[in-house]
Amino acid sequence: MTPPAAAPGPAGGRPAPLSSDRLVALDAALVAGVTVAILFAARDWVVMSGVVAAAFVVRLACLALVPRAERGLSLGAEATLHVGLAVLGGFNDWNSVCHHRIYEYTVPVDLPAWSTIPTWMLFYWGQILRLIATVARWPRLGPPAAASDTVWLGRHAVRSAGLKIALELGLLFGTRQCIYRLWAHPVASWLPFAIALVAGAVLFRPRAYELRLIALVMVAGPLAEIAYIAAGLHRYALGWFGGVPLWIVLWWGLAVLLFSDLATRALAWLAQRPARAEPGAPGSAVPAA
Repeated sequence: MTPPAAAPGPAGGRPAPLSSDRLVALDAALVAGVTVAILFAARDWVVMSGVVAAAFVVRLACLALVPRAERGLSLGAEATLHVGLAVLGGFNDWNSVCHHRIYEYTVPVDLPAWSTIPTWMLFYWGQILRLIATVARWPRLGPPAAASDTVWLGRHAVRSAGLKIALELGLLFGTRQCIYRLWAHPVASWLPFAIALVAGAVLFRPRAYELRLIALVMVAGPLAEIAYIAAGLHRYALGWFGGVPLWIVLWWGLAVLLFSDLATRALAWLAQRPARAEPGAPGSAVPAA
């Protein structure tokens, strides 16, 4: 099945592909499967390495059975995106844990001289972020056809993709720099994230779609972390909510507000890449299902 067309949105860039129910179910099932493995085998890096690698292979194998018209991206683009997200999420985790030491992993690692985080966890970030990007394009949440380029400067709306991306990156990098220095303070650790969320609301005026997505991720993200902490995967200072600090709860909300926009732009760009004779791909001799 091909997902329905996206709801019209404000002026933006290229339209981005939507996620059908079965694509959302696939990514959610893979993250759930790895989560179950973490609950039972977090301390066995050999088992976890195999599970995370298998999830990556299984995902591509399942996508190969889905018409290109439904999944939107070529298999090559999917693999590239997944690896890119793993590098992005993995580096952020490595920088926070190994360089700035704002929290720690408490499971055995395979490359202790290089990282105190098991390599499988660094790569698993690709699956986590891909799930968020998939859900961000789920028609049931009502996403717009393309990312909005609108920035509100007081009462004036400015349409500029460059300005919006620069402001998003500024909020991301600004809050990360704050937490590297303030992670142990009971108030200053979370205050920059609260301020950034307010700034994002003023500058970007989130629509109902974005508010639904933020609410979903702000609940699911911390709940998953609570489960991982209970399994002995990692631990934070100031873990007031089942081991999760308030700044992490706010970080999930801010991150998904900004990441969903950037991911939509990336998906739109990747969808334009030519595919090589895949079923349902533009120019393919095999019709889409």
